[in-house]
Amino acid sequence: MADEKKQSIDEKLVILFQSMYEMTNPECAKCRAPRSCCDAMYCHCAEEVAREEWGVDVTPLKTDHPTLPFMGPTGCVLEPHLRPLCTLHTCDINSIGLKKGDPEWTNKYFKLREQIDELENFRQDLKDRESWIDHT
Repeated sequence: MADEKKQSIDEKLVILFQSMYEMTNPECAKCRAPRSCCDAMYCHCAEEVAREEWGVDVTPLKTDHPTLPFMGPTGCVLEPHLRPLCTLHTCDINSIGLKKGDPEWTNKYFKLREQIDELENFRQDLKDRESWIDHT
C-alpha cells in the first residue's frame, strides 16, 4: 500500500514540477542575462536529489559544457522534478517575492508551489514511516 501511495505521489510531483517548469522557464529565457543564475553547484545539488530522492543516476546525462555538467544547447537536460532548486527559481520570486506587474502569475506560481510542498512533505512522511518500520 505504501509503495502504491508513494508511486502516486511521485507521479503527481513529476506533473507538478513540469507545470512549474512551464511557468518559470519562459521567465528565465526573457531575463536580461538568460540562465545566468545557473551554477555548477546547482548541477551537483540536482545530481544528489536525483540519486537520493528519486533513485536516478543522472551521470550518463552529463554534457560537455565547460562549467555546467547538465547544460545542453537549449537548457538543462535534467527533468524538472530532478532539479527542484532550478525549476522553482525565478529572479523576481527569489528577490522580491513576486512577479512585478503580474499578480495572476504570482498567485498561480505560489498555488502550484504549495501543491508541490504539500506532496513533498507527505512523501517525506511516508519515507520516515518506512524507515522507522524498517528499524523496529
